[in-house]
Amino acid sequence: MDNLLNYIIVTNTIKRPTDLVEKSLRASLAQMHKPLKVILLDQNDPQLKLSEDILNNPLFERQKAKFNSVSEARNSLKIPPKADWIFFCDDDGYPHSEYSGILQKIIHSNPEIEILAGNIIRDDTNTNYTLRQKNFGSLKYFRNTKKLMGSNFVVKTRLFEELNRFDENFGAGSYWGSGEETDFCWKAFFAKKEMEFFPELIVYHVPPFHESVKRGFKKSFNYGVGKGALVWKWLFKEKKIIVIYELLEMIIVPFIHFLRGIFTLRGQLIITHLGSLSGRIFGLLKAPFAGK
Repeated sequence: MDNLLNYIIVTNTIKRPTDLVEKSLRASLAQMHKPLKVILLDQNDPQLKLSEDILNNPLFERQKAKFNSVSEARNSLKIPPKADWIFFCDDDGYPHSEYSGILQKIIHSNPEIEILAGNIIRDDTNTNYTLRQKNFGSLKYFRNTKKLMGSNFVVKTRLFEELNRFDENFGAGSYWGSGEETDFCWKAFFAKKEMEFFPELIVYHVPPFHESVKRGFKKSFNYGVGKGALVWKWLFKEKKIIVIYELLEMIIVPFIHFLRGIFTLRGQLIITHLGSLSGRIFGLLKAPFAGK
């Protein structure tokens, strides 16, 4: 194996249907350029019951992660000594069959890059999971840093350690409940690390679950709280003035969608973005007093 492709694939899972997790793992194990290991950070108690073909694959490794937080689980990762790169993939996503070959070409052509973010595509419609990723935009510009998402990014092991892994206050299951990948990307951005978005690096993702209005509001609110706290951290605590851009966007965008919902009489749109907007403002105001 080329030294530039000494990589591992890391997937953490908690309370996810076994068939989704196995779909992700099988796609990782089937890559043309084999990873050193496909590591499952299993946060379940009891541990997930997996099929024999996965358990018996010499590339597969399960690491027990006794944490509810995604950030704590990922930070508990025991990295094999020869792993130069870490590819993080969510348990409800799975890499394109040619992912590793494309990754190898990108690394060969861009030896200076230390973080690579890729496209997340819905596997039912073959369209972008989020509009933000639809058009190419370089991670060299702050406005594009949220293109880096947890289902699909690759980081040099050395840099992962240099940046002290993830901030455990952010991410699903943590105090703030979201924002861990954006926080990690901003750490790299402000440390002037070389990173880029490559749309040809594709991870497929199952379609979003259609939730009840009540659950949709709660989820949007909770994610919003994390977003508000993240902006407070970097704008007021770390004093990065450019984060004003994110402050304005996080208020204006959901407000516009809220108004769209009113004018088009779409109740789900109204509730979802009202939850998002109120959560973001609440998180921004709460963060200075939280001690996190």
